[in-house]
Amino acid sequence: MKRNYYHPDMRGSWSLKAVRPTVAPHLDYGDLDEVQDGVLAQAAYEEIIAPATSADRRETIRRNLLRYCERDTLAMVRLVEYFE
Repeated sequence: MKRNYYHPDMRGSWSLKAVRPTVAPHLDYGDLDEVQDGVLAQAAYEEIIAPATSADRRETIRRNLLRYCERDTLAMVRLVEYFE
C-alpha cells in the first residue's frame, strides 16, 4: 500500500486516523459523544473501571466506547475494500 498510495493530507503518517479521512471522510468521529479518539477512549476505560463510577455512568461509557470501536472497525473495513 505504501508504494501505491499517498495523499498529502496524511502528512507522512500511515495511522488509521491519517489515512481514513483520505479514503472514507464520511466516517469521521465528530458525531460521537465523549469518545472521539484514542486518548479519550483510554480515559473512558480508566473511568469505567474506577470503583466510584456508578452503574449508570458505566453503561453510558460502555455505549460510547462501543460506538467508537465500531467506527474504527468500519473504517478499517472500508480501507481494506478501497485498497483491494
